[in-house]
Amino acid sequence: MSVDETAPLRVLVVDGDAQGRADVISVLEASDEFQVVAESPDPAAAVPLAERLRPDIVLLDAAAADHVLPLSTSSRVFVLGSDDQPAVEAALRAGACGHLVPGSFTAHDLVRGVRHASRTTLGLSAREAEVMDLIATGRSNGEIARQLFLSEKTVKNHVNRIYAKLGVGSRATAIALWRGMMSVLPARD
Repeated sequence: MSVDETAPLRVLVVDGDAQGRADVISVLEASDEFQVVAESPDPAAAVPLAERLRPDIVLLDAAAADHVLPLSTSSRVFVLGSDDQPAVEAALRAGACGHLVPGSFTAHDLVRGVRHASRTTLGLSAREAEVMDLIATGRSNGEIARQLFLSEKTVKNHVNRIYAKLGVGSRATAIALWRGMMSVLPARD
């Protein structure tokens, strides 16, 4: 997906919780950087909607992780949610660009993340980038070690250096950053 720097970002919001959906939409509509093109409580209905409307961004309830892949073919998908870490990790493995905690991000944070989400090596060495690519596909340290012909201890060392360089403490956050996710910052007062 290519993002025009001057046009408002077209957004589809998909969340089964009507109040949660309304809250996210109010954040987006408070900024002229976004145009909410549609909303849906049903992730299955969102797939044909996204194919027809081609939004730049789909904000998707984390509980609908199994819909990330079909939605991510034409849009950047960010999952919404805070309590269901396994669902968030599944969504990131399936292709979501990032994870947003409703009430903890501003419209500016989302704009910055999407407009500047082109993936770089983020300061990782070539081998660390190779390990990070495999982490992002959901592979365990043991699987990575076997695939790269390394010891599991060496892979753990790479993972620790990756976490330190990225300033993260979990695989899910590392995957989100690697896939071009913005930094999710607390909302400013």
